[in-house]
Amino acid sequence: LEPLPIRPLQTLRLIVAVSGTGIQKVEVDFDGTEMNMGYNRVALSENKQQFSGQAILPVCISGTMSWTATVLLTTETQRIAVPFHFTVAGH
Repeated sequence: LEPLPIRPLQTLRLIVAVSGTGIQKVEVDFDGTEMNMGYNRVALSENKQQFSGQAILPVCISGTMSWTATVLLTTETQRIAVPFHFTVAGH
């Protein structure tokens, strides 16, 4: 995720680098850890062994927000989910 620090309503650049073969699709699902912030999943575009895309996180009216970004890797035979946790300061 770039740029750091992560801010609400700021365009984020998402980059997932993979090694090996067999990854057919990469998505990143953003979920509010303590509050439902709605459906926020981004499909990334492939360029060789790198997938990239953009996302914007909404503002939480309560201020600072804890998030989980789950990277979803889809192969021909399975789906792998890798969660990453982070906090975004209030606007």
